[in-house]
Amino acid sequence: MSDDEKKSASGSESLGSNKLVWLAGAIVLLIAGWFGLRAIFGSMESYKVSLIDAPNEVNAGSNAAFTWRVDGPATTINHTAVHLGTVSQTEELGRDVKPENTQYTQFVQDFATGNFNIPLQFVGNIMLNTPAVYYYRVHALVKDKHYWSDEYSLEVKQPEYKVLLIDAPTQGIMDQVLTFTWDVTGVPTTVNHTSVHFGTESTPGDLGKNVAPDATKYEDLIKDFANQSNPIPFRFIGNHTFEEAGTYYFRAHAIVNGEHYWTEEKTLEVAEATTKKATPTAVAEEE
Repeated sequence: MSDDEKKSASGSESLGSNKLVWLAGAIVLLIAGWFGLRAIFGSMESYKVSLIDAPNEVNAGSNAAFTWRVDGPATTINHTAVHLGTVSQTEELGRDVKPENTQYTQFVQDFATGNFNIPLQFVGNIMLNTPAVYYYRVHALVKDKHYWSDEYSLEVKQPEYKVLLIDAPTQGIMDQVLTFTWDVTGVPTTVNHTSVHFGTESTPGDLGKNVAPDATKYEDLIKDFANQSNPIPFRFIGNHTFEEAGTYYFRAHAIVNGEHYWTEEKTLEVAEATTKKATPTAVAEEE
């Protein structure tokens, strides 16, 4: 073989070897690119839970309403909720942290189980009966991963009941039927006594929740609702007659959960009844 032929054969072998190197490099680049694309799109497949609206405080025994969102690529989830508890857990909760491994002992049950297509906005309610400060987070389980919002707080307050005198006479006449109207307001419950209490002696000042009617100078009362079960909030209308003239002092009153609620003291003037004397009628004499 001549030198030219040897050079030609050597060049062909070198070209073939380079092609193999290029092909191997292309395969490596394709594999690297595939893994790179998976990493890029995998990072894009990220989900987020966000609190949209929630109360800062509610009364015990009433509903607290929460609005939240679960965002990310379209998929179906089987659980999302607001999880609450009276112990704060401020550290960041990772995607491996289950609700049962937190301090949150209660949850909004509306979407705790089911099939929900996200992204979606959720509205749920929970009744909180015990006064306390509650800490909570929004949570969603997406593709076996746990997504948590930041921690927020909510104060549940002891409900305040009130008795309000709506309408009452300031004067009347003995044995006249007089009408009194009063409200008992607050979180819905049942009371076994509410009335207007009267007396001819004043019991001045503010009457606290521990002051029972028998500790006052009010000796009489409207009996309509004094010994029966009544739902509140409610407006009550009762009637009473006074057998003696004079100045009467009175307050509306209710017993709610063993505590006494009073209005301010008012006065009523009862006057004696006046009877008209019969006027003699002249009778013509017969002739």
